[in-house]
Amino acid sequence: MLYLFIRILAVLMLFVPSLGFGNASERLEQLKMSRRFGVGISAGGGLAVFGVEADVNVTENFSITGGLGSGIDYSTVMLKGRWFLMGEWVSPYLGLGVSRWWTDGTPEKNIGPTVLTKRFLEGVSDYSQGFNVWIVSPTIGVQFMHPKGFAISAELQYLFKLFNLASGTYAGMGVHWYF
Repeated sequence: MLYLFIRILAVLMLFVPSLGFGNASERLEQLKMSRRFGVGISAGGGLAVFGVEADVNVTENFSITGGLGSGIDYSTVMLKGRWFLMGEWVSPYLGLGVSRWWTDGTPEKNIGPTVLTKRFLEGVSDYSQGFNVWIVSPTIGVQFMHPKGFAISAELQYLFKLFNLASGTYAGMGVHWYF
């Protein structure tokens, strides 16, 4: 899946000039600097199932995002940086994030996403004692930003559990409003 996403992104950047590296739109750069702060919601990604995010456009090409979320039966927190390859209204980006997924205990037997249970907590079936998972995630994604400040993004992540390097892929989507 990740391979297919990368190939599609590469083809778009070669054949659609507004998505390429050389034709960065001054309008989008001005928009990102006039609307530096964003708030929104996300599904998947570093916040597991669902969460709220705050985003700051530090420069035209770089933003920092923090968020709080939930995996339904556990809590999540996330911080990531994204480097945008400026397009006209659509900007592909590369990112790097760190997340913590944890609980002090839950009676649930089946928790999600699958990458958590099958990769990061492999062999654990009793979550009543809790768990604490730190994750580093390189990211590739794309963001559409409307001139009114509405933005939607989709991304693919490769998650690495810190300290034992168990890994797996995951995807996320976010919707933000910048002001």
